[in-house]
Amino acid sequence: MLLALAVHPAGAGFQRAHLLIWNPDRRSFEGQGTQVASASPRTLDRALRGARRRPSRTQAMPEVTLEPADLDEALRRVWLAGRSDRMENPGNPRMPWLTGREIGAVAVRAGHEPLGLLLGEWVDLGVASERNAALEGLRKTANAALSAFAQGEFVRHEETRGRVVAELTRAVVSAHNVAELGDRVVRLACEAAGARGAAVWRQASDRLELLSCHGPAGTRDRIGRGLHRLAQKCVQDGRPLRVEPRSTAEGLSTEMAAQISSLVMIPLMAFERPHGVLAIYDRMPRHAGDGMGFGPGDLRCFGTLSDLTAMALAQSESECGRKKAEQARRDLLQYLERREHLADLGEMAVRLAHEARNPLASIGAFARRVHRGLPENDPQREYLEVVIREAERLERSIAVPLDRVSLRPPRLRVESVNSLIQAALEGLAEQMVRRRVRLLKKLTPDLPGLLLDVERFGHVFANVLADAMDRVSAGGRIRVESRRTQQFVVVEIANDGRTEPGGALDELFVPFHLRGSARSEAGLAMARQVVEQQGGEVRVRTEGEWSTVFAITLPVRENQDRRHGADRRIVRADRRQRAPAR
Repeated sequence: MLLALAVHPAGAGFQRAHLLIWNPDRRSFEGQGTQVASASPRTLDRALRGARRRPSRTQAMPEVTLEPADLDEALRRVWLAGRSDRMENPGNPRMPWLTGREIGAVAVRAGHEPLGLLLGEWVDLGVASERNAALEGLRKTANAALSAFAQGEFVRHEETRGRVVAELTRAVVSAHNVAELGDRVVRLACEAAGARGAAVWRQASDRLELLSCHGPAGTRDRIGRGLHRLAQKCVQDGRPLRVEPRSTAEGLSTEMAAQISSLVMIPLMAFERPHGVLAIYDRMPRHAGDGMGFGPGDLRCFGTLSDLTAMALAQSESECGRKKAEQARRDLLQYLERREHLADLGEMAVRLAHEARNPLASIGAFARRVHRGLPENDPQREYLEVVIREAERLERSIAVPLDRVSLRPPRLRVESVNSLIQAALEGLAEQMVRRRVRLLKKLTPDLPGLLLDVERFGHVFANVLADAMDRVSAGGRIRVESRRTQQFVVVEIANDGRTEPGGALDELFVPFHLRGSARSEAGLAMARQVVEQQGGEVRVRTEGEWSTVFAITLPVRENQDRRHGADRRIVRADRRQRAPAR
């Protein structure tokens, strides 16, 4: 329509008109089109309507790219001043398509933004004043029309941005999951600015993960992965990052710089914490004079979208944390209920043990008395021996929970862990020989002495070895090893007995979870309590051919601190020093 007005007699009356569009990204002029005046011109209204309906009548110019420095002095003044002027054809070799004797130049602008340079040719010289007035009228008409067009485009873009913000606001407060929210964010960001693609990352604990991408199917995922390092830098810096056309950014690879022309990357900040990054790249030009860079309106819209997205991600994280806390609370309540039930069982077991102790002692005493009174060849002696043996076994089993709840203070002395292990192994030597159990023993000789309750720790090793003997079959193996690891003494007792598939090793330390021998199960619970009271730790695992490995860890430093503590003796001052010297 601009070219049609330029060649119409009611306009500038050019014989031929050429339009050079200003490319703001490349900072150069590019040929847009040429139009020749009609031999039988129609009315101006019909000419403009025809140009609007059939723009193909405008002839394409040959490929032309001109820098401002390539223009003649007169044309450069017209462009820089934003005015119009007529002049004789300078015969510039870079513009061979200008063949007329006299040319007119009009700087075309859309508001304050330069759009291009309109050049026209007159065949015959006319009245100078009329030509000047026609050129100025063409300039004012073109600039007014283009300003109105730019204002209309601005209003439409603002409506689009408002609709995008409203849609994302509804999505934030609705029941969408994080993946759906990410898809909607990148789609709306592209719609708001007319961009080719967008990507959003989510901050998950200490790493940044790509949440969603939008754009051409063949390139969006590749570009999203290629921008990952730049997104990490944006999160670390905590400020937006902008890459203009014909520029690069630190951290942007050469491959990515060749695929994208413009980029805006904004950290998603909420409550002074980063929750991710939003990236929008390659704004698509809406017309020939439109650049690929993002404008101030686009940046304001991106800021609003990033704030809403950050708020949604923070809300999602808070909701996940609330659900986890609620689940943890329910698990804790179940755990407490279970512990209360076990405590009730333990209290009842201790009470029953106290009540059964005296009758068992009476049964054992009277059975031993009758056993001593019977002759050697009496067949009843065998039955009484069974009664005595079972009564003693019951007394030992009852003594375990009673010893567990004993409140006596520990009796500490410096002792070698290896000596306690040797004593426990001597107590089981006969049973090992009878069951043909192979012992693999590896005790480090230079272990430091530890300040321990020798009696209780003797029971600890005896109980763990007794559990290993209960688990191992005849002809099996038991491994006992002691060593020092940095500031800890570690004792491992392993066996190759069979275990049930999927058995929970933590149940070994539940005092009344009776899987096998009641004595060994209760003894393990007591062993764990004794070790933890000494500042140590008990762990259970499976390792290769060893089905159960008990690892008892005792700190060396804490034992030495207890051994070399502050001297409790009171050092009194010398009385002679308090007397004044004479």
